[in-house]
Amino acid sequence: MALPPILDVFVVWHPDDPLGEVVLDWLTNHFHSPAFAGLAGGAVEVYGRSTGWDVPGSAPRPLGLDGSLVGVLPSAQFNAIVPVVSTPMARAYRDDPSWTAYIDYIRSAEGLKGVGVYPLRSPQSQIAGSGLDAALGSIQALPAGSVTSAGVLGRELSQAIAQRIGPSDGLTDRIRVFVSHTKHDSLEEADQDGPALFEAVRQVIAETRLAAFFDAQDLQSGSDWERELDANAENCALLMVRTDKYSSREWTQREVLAAKRHDVPIVGMYALTVGEERGSFLMDHVPSLPCNVLQSHSDIEHALNRLVDEALKRVLWLAQTTYLQDDGFDWTPVHSPEPVTLVPWLGAHKVEQPDDCHLWIIHPDPPLGPKERDVVIELCSLAGFNENVDVLTPRTFAARGGRLHK
Repeated sequence: MALPPILDVFVVWHPDDPLGEVVLDWLTNHFHSPAFAGLAGGAVEVYGRSTGWDVPGSAPRPLGLDGSLVGVLPSAQFNAIVPVVSTPMARAYRDDPSWTAYIDYIRSAEGLKGVGVYPLRSPQSQIAGSGLDAALGSIQALPAGSVTSAGVLGRELSQAIAQRIGPSDGLTDRIRVFVSHTKHDSLEEADQDGPALFEAVRQVIAETRLAAFFDAQDLQSGSDWERELDANAENCALLMVRTDKYSSREWTQREVLAAKRHDVPIVGMYALTVGEERGSFLMDHVPSLPCNVLQSHSDIEHALNRLVDEALKRVLWLAQTTYLQDDGFDWTPVHSPEPVTLVPWLGAHKVEQPDDCHLWIIHPDPPLGPKERDVVIELCSLAGFNENVDVLTPRTFAARGGRLHK
């Protein structure tokens, strides 16, 4: 199953600037992490551009935006270019025509369909008033904190890409985080020192460039959560702050159910103190991270970073499904199917396709476990699909040779 690449990330730096290698390593690890591993193979790749292409010291290899990279590999649907702006690059831009042309090409590419440029300033760089500053200074740079933290760099770049290529195709629609939490602490939670965990989440979000979040308290009087979520689904993501009483509350169950059925990104942050009396089948089947309620800042940051990655993964998966639907798949959910999402989809599918004699589903890796898959198949059977039911992932579909049983 060979699909065109969706996203190529290019890190461009001058070889005399050591930060470039660090940034390339950080972004390679970030985009090759488990968060993006579930997409169809080759969806995201990271390339470095530094070594001279014609002669040592000259500008690096072309980016390949106007054609294939190696003669046969097509250009990606979207290309993110991260020039690491430094004093050596400013000198090369001034003194070497090949570097001047290379940077001018990057500047001209910004704003073209399918291309985004995200400059990253090297610390202590002296470029004020230089030609390089004039060339790239008008393009919004990644925040300064990106050069000191791999997590911040990954989050900021992922968000910038997601808002650029998301369904709304907007440059200002930052990811909106809905913080789902219980308003009632357990006795043990109430005894903890320091601000409530929810207030700590508020503080960490305020330190990022994520959009102003909202929760049930922020909705206007008389408004409906599900309607609000439907209106904001394209740039909305849900963070579950799962404390002791969270899974038993009717309102938090409603929030998670609505988010799952709108197929928005969800991350669970486990901050249990003494534990739950009973979990909830509505709450699981999502990426989850632990949180130390006594030292929560870094754990909250990690959860938000993963939430942004899930938002970008959603955008990339939706882009890939254009090709997957051509293979005949009936359903291409962003998350692996589970009863709370499968049941309403089956009901709608029976109405929309009453004569459909097969049911073919593909979702991002990893695949369902054998027993999970048995439950999904059983639910499909109860809906009248007793034969020709297939639940696949890109990996299992490719292992079959990219063929469906017909």
